[in-house]
Amino acid sequence: MKNNRPYANEISNDQSEAWVREALDPDQLSKAKQHLGPLALTGVTVALLWGLRVYVVLMTLMIGLQVCNAFHGV
Repeated sequence: MKNNRPYANEISNDQSEAWVREALDPDQLSKAKQHLGPLALTGVTVALLWGLRVYVVLMTLMIGLQVCNAFHGV
């Protein structure tokens, strides 16, 4: 006898989420959610984020200077 159920790897994430929503009541669904909280960032990630912040500030200043120069004709 052949099993007509699809294998787990053939079920998409959307299908599994839809099945969970259909199977559980709304209060059960909210209780089943797992809250992980904030994750700790590595030193490399923190350094990259600070570098990105500095880059954004510098580019904003450069654009502001170019706009001022354009208006003043310098």
